[in-house]
Amino acid sequence: MKELLFMGLDGITLAAIRSELEDKLIGGRVDKIYQPKSELLTIRVRQPGENLNLLLSANPQGPRVHLTNESFDNPAQPPAFCMLLRKHLQSGRIRKVEQPNFERILNIVIQYKDEQGQLIDKNLVIELMGRHSNVILVDHKNKILDSIKRVTDKMSRQREVLPNKTYSPPPEQGKKNPLNHTAQEFKTLLEEHFDSQSYKAIMNSYRGIGPLMAKEISYRANIDPYDKITSPQDIEALYKPFSLIFNNIINNKFNPTIVMKGEEFKNFSSLELKQFDLETKEFSSISKLMDLYYKEKILRKKKQKLTEKMLSVISSNKKKAYKKYRKVNGQLKGALSSDKYKLKGELITANIYRLKEGDTQATLENYYDNNKKIKIKLDPRLTPAENAQRYFKKYEKAKRSIKHLKNQVRKGKNEINYLKQLELSIEHSQELDDLIEIYEELIDEGYIKKQKKGSKKQDRKLLPLTFKSSDGYQILVGRNNKQNDHLTKKVANDGDTWLHVKDIPGSHTIIRNHTRDEIPDSTLLEAAQIAAYYSKGRESSKVPVDYTLTKYVNKPKGAKPGMVYYDNHKTLYVEPKEELIKSLKNKKA
Repeated sequence: MKELLFMGLDGITLAAIRSELEDKLIGGRVDKIYQPKSELLTIRVRQPGENLNLLLSANPQGPRVHLTNESFDNPAQPPAFCMLLRKHLQSGRIRKVEQPNFERILNIVIQYKDEQGQLIDKNLVIELMGRHSNVILVDHKNKILDSIKRVTDKMSRQREVLPNKTYSPPPEQGKKNPLNHTAQEFKTLLEEHFDSQSYKAIMNSYRGIGPLMAKEISYRANIDPYDKITSPQDIEALYKPFSLIFNNIINNKFNPTIVMKGEEFKNFSSLELKQFDLETKEFSSISKLMDLYYKEKILRKKKQKLTEKMLSVISSNKKKAYKKYRKVNGQLKGALSSDKYKLKGELITANIYRLKEGDTQATLENYYDNNKKIKIKLDPRLTPAENAQRYFKKYEKAKRSIKHLKNQVRKGKNEINYLKQLELSIEHSQELDDLIEIYEELIDEGYIKKQKKGSKKQDRKLLPLTFKSSDGYQILVGRNNKQNDHLTKKVANDGDTWLHVKDIPGSHTIIRNHTRDEIPDSTLLEAAQIAAYYSKGRESSKVPVDYTLTKYVNKPKGAKPGMVYYDNHKTLYVEPKEELIKSLKNKKA
């Protein structure tokens, strides 16, 4: 099965979490409670010899509950719900962790000493149901004290979640609890779903089973999950893995697993997954799995959001730069052909005796071109001499503007190349810090407005990409424009060799030459392939790469980061091969 399912947290995964929390938290004392974000809580639980941090999230994009090693920045002023939890739960002891009816609900029962010194239970209810997710504090009389998200009758016709209301769980959907299954019940329920896809029949009969595990059950039964149930034999085949899986859950036998595609986390489960022909990574703890999975998921979202924002800014500025470049380039072409104004002024002057005020046009012989006739427009309000002066002034104005327009064309072309280089740097970025450096560069260059105080610029000190040639020479590659500048002008010595793809965006590449011997051809070739790989020509089969000594590389005054000119260079034509790049990068420099 090739399809990857991006699952939410189902009843099976929550059963594994309940088992782990029951093992780790029972008897523990609630020490600290924080609310770093509007829908996120962390509770520090004190056990003999250790502190455990419990994370509760009602975020609709990723509702979850598990132990965590993540640290969060907390607001200076705790939100009202956080203060309420501290008042009612701090110093209380965790007595029970329950998953009622195998729903996506976790109840953490905390025993608390009231003002009269009596021990009473408070119930922290965590409902993990997509956009309806919530964290609710309920007292010993089943009254709601408050919730992380209040729900009014206008928001939900089914139930209100408000202080002083009686707590009632979300309405059931008429499905059975799979922990109480029997063979006869399974047969009866699935017979009602004849002609339904096998995985949907399981999901629609029993609660707490998401698409991922429903398809796993079908796969283990050697039935395609999309095939319809058509016979009692199909139901019998499905019951065997179903029963095995839920007997393991009843006995708290879990095998937390992440499915990976390359280095990317694609899915997770509290049980072994056999349906994917992909690499899997097993964990000793469901909390450790979820901590890592969601950290990666959040990181991926941050990277995607930052990438999309920067590419949008660059695209918008590229359009403006192209528009300005075309306009200025057109003006330059006009200015470069300004000799026509001088010619017209001279012909009017030479034939001034034939012209009179009020003429709108003159047809004169061009004595520079075998006396061919040329038509010249005249302003009827001016005398012939004034018309001649008008053309001479146009000529002088255009001539004066050529230097300025050439400078503007050059600047426009450089800006377009710079923006293309930024796009390439974003495309090749692998780490969030790489993207943040590029974002800060966009702020420094005025493409993105600087945020107000409170957002301090971090000194990340990202290192360049480092390789080692087969001859033992160190090769450095800039990750972005600012690092390209730093590599070429601050890190490299005059005797080092500098490489860059010809006429297209790419990273600055340096071969360090501490011995001052001549660089071997094999190292030059490898470095050229690295330079080609970290360029816009990565997918090409023949990429021209220029190389020269670093002392011949210069930066124009006022040029944008990464923009240089060079001379005394030679060119190599190479094909960038990923296998070679990886083998050189894996060697320690």
